[in-house]
Amino acid sequence: MRKLELYILPITISIGFLIYLLDYPFGSTITIISLLGFSCLYFYFGFAIFNEVPFRKVFKKESYQGISIWRIIGAILTGVSISILLIGLLFKMFRWPFGKEMLIIGVNLLNVIFIIGFIKIIKEKRPFYQRLLPRVIVFLLLGYLFLSLPSYAFLSL
Repeated sequence: MRKLELYILPITISIGFLIYLLDYPFGSTITIISLLGFSCLYFYFGFAIFNEVPFRKVFKKESYQGISIWRIIGAILTGVSISILLIGLLFKMFRWPFGKEMLIIGVNLLNVIFIIGFIKIIKEKRPFYQRLLPRVIVFLLLGYLFLSLPSYAFLSL
C-alpha cells in the first residue's frame, strides 16, 4: 500500500495530467481514474496508512492492539479530509461544479488536523504525528495552490 501511495498513483496522476495538458487522447481519463483511486485509497484505508498497518493485516483485530481509539478516529478523519481535497482538485481541474467548495472544505479540515498535530508534536513528540504532518502539509499546499488558481487557468493552458 505504501508503494501505491508514494509512487504508483502520484506518477500516474502526473503522467495523466501532462497528457491532459498536451491535449492527447485519454489524458483526462487517466487523470480522473488515478485521482479517484488516490481519493478512494485515503478514504477507505487512511486509518491503516497513517497507523502503518500493512495491507495484509488491515482486517485483523490484533493489528490495532497498541493503537488508541482517538488515534484511529484522527487517522480516519485525516483520510476523509484528504479524500475530499483530492475530489475538489479533480472537480476544479475539470471545471465541474462545486470544485472550489470541496477544496475549501478539504483545506479547512486539513488546517484543523495540522494545528492539532502540530500541538501534539510540540507536547508529546509521538511518531504518529511526525508521519502524519508531512502528508497533511503536502496536501495543504496542493489545496492552497488550486484555490489560488482562477477557474479558467486550465482553459488558458
